[in-house]
Amino acid sequence: MTAGSVLDMRITPTPTPDQPGAQAAVPPVGSNPGPRSARFANPAQLGPGGPLKPGWGLWQAAAGLVLVLALPLGATLALSSVLTFGPELVFVSLCFTWFALLGSSILASRLWGFGSLAKDFGLRFKWVDLAIGLGVGIAARFILALVQVIITLLWPLGEDEVLQGNAGIFLTGDSGWIFVNAVLGGAIIAPFLEELFNRGLVLRAVQNAWWLSGSVKGKVSAAAPQRSLTTATVVAIVVSSLAFGLLHTGAVPDLRSSIYLLVGTFTVGVICGVLTVWTGRLGPAIVTHVVFNGSAIGLLLVLPPELLS
Repeated sequence: MTAGSVLDMRITPTPTPDQPGAQAAVPPVGSNPGPRSARFANPAQLGPGGPLKPGWGLWQAAAGLVLVLALPLGATLALSSVLTFGPELVFVSLCFTWFALLGSSILASRLWGFGSLAKDFGLRFKWVDLAIGLGVGIAARFILALVQVIITLLWPLGEDEVLQGNAGIFLTGDSGWIFVNAVLGGAIIAPFLEELFNRGLVLRAVQNAWWLSGSVKGKVSAAAPQRSLTTATVVAIVVSSLAFGLLHTGAVPDLRSSIYLLVGTFTVGVICGVLTVWTGRLGPAIVTHVVFNGSAIGLLLVLPPELLS
């Protein structure tokens, strides 16, 4: 498995000559020209002629966030009159969420970018990503446990107060539905599409907006650095992680559980963001997310309920 041969997911050809400077400057997928610090950005945006700026940016990322929030919520509310809460309704809500995540990313790439999810958002894998993701995913579980212990010490639980997570909503219905919603949906499909959207589109949109200046006419155009790339990267990781956290907080009913869930998902978002900008691809972050979600679902399936309450 090589960096450029898997999950290139090309949608349209390479930018055409009517996009100034784009065709001559675009390097092959997975290449990494320039100094070591250039790896903090998407490698496909750094060509021999200088940095490139895709036409997608903050407003496409913001529109995608609204769609990811509104589409599943609207569909769930509309169908709640004919479907009672259960695995069927959970599955429908998941499908609309996945459609919004994938659709936003594909549209941004096709209409305003390189036309390749690998070039626009770093959707590439290497074999080493399996080892990186496994190690970091397990470590993230321990880091999150430590963070939650610290929060509990600073903000002790009240009498009979119980924290609620969002993993339990996937575990409704019989074993078939649990496999579809929890194993396939929560542990495999959701991490893949959430990383594509949050660490692909959102993170890079914020990074480009902070770092680069230049025309965004057409799909891809020449750009010039206007601020520190390191600062832009830090801002992008924080903003994308916060957006990632906020997308998950509506799944629990009380304030304390929402705060715990926000802190937890924000922490995981930062970890996956660092992996993404460090490697220049989404592979390590996706595997980390799969391991992180899968370990939570596995514990819920294996451990007795009284140990989890």
